[in-house]
Amino acid sequence: MMGTRAVWFLVALGLRAGLDVSIASPGQIPDAAALSQVSIRFRDQSTVDGERIRLGDIARIVAGGGHAVAELETLEVAKSAGFGLTRSLDTDVLFARFLQPLSDRFAFDFDHKTIRISTRADKLPSDSLAKLIEAFVADLPKRSGEIRHWELARAPAEILVPIAPHGLELAFAGSKRKGKVDMNLAVRNETRVLRNIPITINLRVEEPVLVATRQIGRDMPLDAGNVAVEMRETTQMNEIAVGNPKKLIGFLAKVTINPGRIITPRVVAMPPAVKRGQEAKIVYRTGGVSITADAVCRQDGLPGQIIMAKSLASQRLVRVRVTEDGWLEPVPGG
Repeated sequence: MMGTRAVWFLVALGLRAGLDVSIASPGQIPDAAALSQVSIRFRDQSTVDGERIRLGDIARIVAGGGHAVAELETLEVAKSAGFGLTRSLDTDVLFARFLQPLSDRFAFDFDHKTIRISTRADKLPSDSLAKLIEAFVADLPKRSGEIRHWELARAPAEILVPIAPHGLELAFAGSKRKGKVDMNLAVRNETRVLRNIPITINLRVEEPVLVATRQIGRDMPLDAGNVAVEMRETTQMNEIAVGNPKKLIGFLAKVTINPGRIITPRVVAMPPAVKRGQEAKIVYRTGGVSITADAVCRQDGLPGQIIMAKSLASQRLVRVRVTEDGWLEPVPGG
């Protein structure tokens, strides 16, 4: 046992070296023999379900007392990778952050290595994606008599979703509403989006439109003798026809219209649904909820046209589509 003179000699050396020296009483010195001995054997590869990694998920813990094992097994030591992904974890870093603070109670013996931890995922059944798209397309605003047909054009070979409770949300990823339409499938939990998955569908649209039954000269009125309402596919049309095509009857043709041509507001001399400088309402639709905001139109706009408007709430310019009744719908990416 070290004598008193030897102790004070070491203290003096420490003071001369500028070290912070303190003398602990016998009761303050940890007794290694009194600490609980804990052996931690980390697995090279582990799999977890949720966003948190507990020590018991990635290691086998052996200790003298069962209460110590239970406490250490539930100790959260890291966040997992996204579902279906794998992350690496250095056990020395893990020890320094989460186990070293417990060294006044436990004497640890652990593996020094890098381990891999994967997060388990499920595969979304193909019929679940189809049902999701079908419900989304059915919920879109439509005009009277409009018919839609869709097919999946592009999607991952398999779509992974979390084991834990989650939600799936579809939304347009661009401004197109028919033809080859880009969409985004968001996988989310209660608080945030976990992953965005791009998909593309071919969306074909048929609707009743006004068609020229014979040639109509410029400045000639549209009437029952030269036009008729027919069901036509309008997928490739950049313009949106008027919801009630008969509303175009009575207006003058701005250009010569050949027989069989679909007549849209662009080719008739009809007043715009909104005018430059006019205040109008922007309608934001999310699911079954609609929110309106005031805006000022920066351009004249016919039904179906995309124009610029200034939101009075944000004071920002946004791209909007003019509806037949003079409302404005925001265009994604605008």
